[in-house]
Amino acid sequence: MKKDMIITLEDNTEYALMDESLVEGKKYFFAVKLDAKGNPIKDFEVFEEYKDGKDIFMDVVEDENLKKALLVDFTNNYLNTVTDMMVEEEAGE
Repeated sequence: MKKDMIITLEDNTEYALMDESLVEGKKYFFAVKLDAKGNPIKDFEVFEEYKDGKDIFMDVVEDENLKKALLVDFTNNYLNTVTDMMVEEEAGE
């Protein structure tokens, strides 16, 4: 899986994968829940990707300490992206 993908869980709930992080060889995603029309809503989840043979699955991260650490990482990624965009915009002026 990669960020910017939309995934559908077994219960037909859809999430947009907004960011990803690799920690100790495991891939994690910050995902925003989508409504029936495909629009993002306030609900989010942190998923861990795992593979079973050729199949790829997503599990909700239940460990609160791990989830908090990942949310810090995702927040830093977002802030770095915004900073980069601002620098690019200033350079283009």
